[in-house]
Amino acid sequence: MTTNYPLYFMGISKRISIVGILLFSVSLLGNLRADEIGLEIGEKAPAFNLMNQRGEATSLSGLTAEHGKVALAFFRSADWCPFCQRQLIDLQANIETLEGAGVKLVGISYDSMEVLERFSKKQSIDYTLLSDPGSKTIDAYKVRNEGARPGRSEGIPHPTVFLVNRDGVITAKLREENMKIRPTIEAIVSAANAMD
Repeated sequence: MTTNYPLYFMGISKRISIVGILLFSVSLLGNLRADEIGLEIGEKAPAFNLMNQRGEATSLSGLTAEHGKVALAFFRSADWCPFCQRQLIDLQANIETLEGAGVKLVGISYDSMEVLERFSKKQSIDYTLLSDPGSKTIDAYKVRNEGARPGRSEGIPHPTVFLVNRDGVITAKLREENMKIRPTIEAIVSAANAMD
């Protein structure tokens, strides 16, 4: 029996090329430019009614009616993402600065209420964290990371902060291309001040 080695190796190289193209495509989906992800400034913010870490229902319409300026901080997970955990703790450390700019801060993730409650207690997080099971709100705001691997990462958002005014309109979208870097407190405050 003879084997035609050039044809055999050509088949392997084609398979390797196809796998390489697929992996490159997935990496592009996960690393889109910051301005290519999420709803645009001026669009109506999609309504939601989600449970917070204390088991209370929270709606966008209720938040905007009561506070006027709302910052929706979409994050990957308070359970396993160290960059998200650091961001959430940093937001808490600067909550007075945000409130001074008239901003009601709300975090949104696909984490369960139990995960959010546990993290909030452990890290003394006082602001609202909302559970988005099934990532329906994440999808409505068009921030789902389509390049995330199946499993625990499936349904995570690209970390993004939207500012929404009393009329429910998006006035700012803050996002970095590198998911390890998050919008600064200064950027959120500046965007909030521009809403006046």
